[in-house]
Amino acid sequence: MKDTSSYGPDPFEDAAQNEWEQFREGDGDFIGLAELKGLDLAAMPDDVRIPLLDDYFPETTLWRDGESIICEIQEHLYTKYWEHKFSAYAFADAMLRAVRRLAHEGHPLSQPSRDNDDDVHIFVRWELRVPSTSPVESVIDSIKAAFDLVWQRADSMLENSDSVLILGKDTGPGLERLKRIETRLQELGYYTYIIKEQPDKAGESVIQKVMRYALSSKFVLIENTEASGHLYELPHVTKAAECITVVLQEQGKGATWMFEDAYAKHRHWHKLAYEGDTLEPAVDQAVAWAEQFLGDFRAYQAATLPWLRKPEGKA
Repeated sequence: MKDTSSYGPDPFEDAAQNEWEQFREGDGDFIGLAELKGLDLAAMPDDVRIPLLDDYFPETTLWRDGESIICEIQEHLYTKYWEHKFSAYAFADAMLRAVRRLAHEGHPLSQPSRDNDDDVHIFVRWELRVPSTSPVESVIDSIKAAFDLVWQRADSMLENSDSVLILGKDTGPGLERLKRIETRLQELGYYTYIIKEQPDKAGESVIQKVMRYALSSKFVLIENTEASGHLYELPHVTKAAECITVVLQEQGKGATWMFEDAYAKHRHWHKLAYEGDTLEPAVDQAVAWAEQFLGDFRAYQAATLPWLRKPEGKA
């Protein structure tokens, strides 16, 4: 075997290292898609950051994390020239919620954040994780798909009500339960309303206020462990207005027996019992049931009602 120690540095190894050198300082120039396609992402070192920017493509920073490539996607909302029907601030908030919702549904998205140091520029960021062995074309397609998915979901969340009305005892331990429900729903990307915390309108009764929020919500979640004013609100919201409703109550407890047979008669009602420390998983089950019911009901309407039936050949 020949002794190669005197031959000097391996020129191929040096070339590979130089390929990544421009990305090591963290403040290098953006590269375009054509340049990215010339890189071997599977060989990307852990200490580089690749800033990517191209026409009709989201601004992205890529780096390696173990066996994954992290793609931090950034959307810049310029409020001065924003033309969407909803404000840039509302849309930025919806994008954050969309990322959380999509992550809960199993998409490889995480870390939603927003920066708006002034009133003109809003930056929304989130991370996409893909395998480090992914071909560069696949990474590019995944970034574009993730951006489009978040944008479209945010738009849908604003266009179609994506809020949840939370009813139940709103004092003492009862309010603590409502707050736990609210926190979990917000983690899942929903807008939430606790009636007690919403502003009152002169000339509007309490039940009118409840109905206004119920009818503008995707579904209603009622914590029924203790008796409160929700027992008066429930027939208006769930029976009269036919709002999709999930009732949660601690195992072995409950505010009343009056509605027990209603769960069997009305398909848009559902009851879930939980142990005291399993409230958050019960909220997840409630959301899954409500979304499934709404999806099934929409499909039934589209197939049955002629004015909702889509023409053949259109998705």
